[in-house]
Amino acid sequence: MTDKQIKTIQSATDSESNNAIPVYRSTPAVDIYETADALVIKADMPGVAEPDLQVEIEHAVLTLEGNSLPDGKGQTTYYRQFRLSEAIDPDGADAELKNGVLTLRLPKSEAAKPKRVAVKTLH
Repeated sequence: MTDKQIKTIQSATDSESNNAIPVYRSTPAVDIYETADALVIKADMPGVAEPDLQVEIEHAVLTLEGNSLPDGKGQTTYYRQFRLSEAIDPDGADAELKNGVLTLRLPKSEAAKPKRVAVKTLH
């Protein structure tokens, strides 16, 4: 390769890297709470649109993964995993994305829900 060819390649590479959008990796902040019949997880994923979001449960592991849209400052890739209890019914899970907050509702299995026990008075 001649010096001129090397300079041309370096120049092209330099201009591409100057125009590249930085990609940041982030773990989304979450709020987790339990209701009588479900586990609820709220994850902050600002800038992520539905097509760029993946929510998956496999082998009792919940995976959240999403990419924000580039905003001039860069793009953020979110990733977080949770190990789920056997008390969770993954087939009944549902998710909603609103204003950058992903809300997951993971229902408890019937065996994990509280049961009321009748008490008898003996005489």
